[in-house]
Amino acid sequence: MSKTLRQFQCRDDLWARVEALAERRGISPDDVIQAALLQLFKSKKKERSAPGPAAATPRPPSGAVPAARPPSKPEAPPPPRSTTIPTPTTAPPSRPPPGPPGPPGPPTAARGVPKLPRPTSGATKNPQLPRPKTGNSTRLPPPSNRAAPAAPSQPRPLYLCYDNQWYVVDQDQFVIGRGAKYSDLPIKDANISRRHCAVVRRNGQYFIKDLGSTNGVEFGGQRVDDHLVEEGNVYYLCDHELRFSFEAPY
Repeated sequence: MSKTLRQFQCRDDLWARVEALAERRGISPDDVIQAALLQLFKSKKKERSAPGPAAATPRPPSGAVPAARPPSKPEAPPPPRSTTIPTPTTAPPSRPPPGPPGPPGPPTAARGVPKLPRPTSGATKNPQLPRPKTGNSTRLPPPSNRAAPAAPSQPRPLYLCYDNQWYVVDQDQFVIGRGAKYSDLPIKDANISRRHCAVVRRNGQYFIKDLGSTNGVEFGGQRVDDHLVEEGNVYYLCDHELRFSFEAPY
């Protein structure tokens, strides 16, 4: 990819942090700025693809006059009052005073009131409900003590450095090859196959897998296939170096 000299104004404290990071990574400050711009554009692209919040309902302007309420239904007339007959003004005749109380009557037992018969001992027993048969009864299974499985965590991204440029591997298959149409990272070299190899993500881990290339993938001087990618691993496709890291370079 072609490069052109650019000039821009930067704060002194930010530029000091860029130089410190470049020295710690063993790269130039230009590579740090390019990697930061790539990550910024990639995050902006994700924000555009995410659905936006629902549009708020527009409020009427402050000077607008609220709409008039519909006329309410006429209320029903009150029910007619019942006509009351006026009471006579003359007081009713007074009752004569009661006479002297008579002699007390006989006790209740002597008046011949029949007594209720006492219930027998057999009638006092409560009826027993039939017990269910043990052979046909179904027992509920004991409650399970196993905790619910935890939700899978988001896999961490992998960073690939090639030709002093950083690439973010955040997909299930990242293809590396000669053809720009079929590769996520194209390498213009006749010794590189069209689909040379791929970085595959499985169960949160990354593996570099040979896709049937002619010259293969080398790690530590040996040809490997479906090799687990760890922090700081360096692979070679012919003379091309691929360096991997799980720490962001910016």
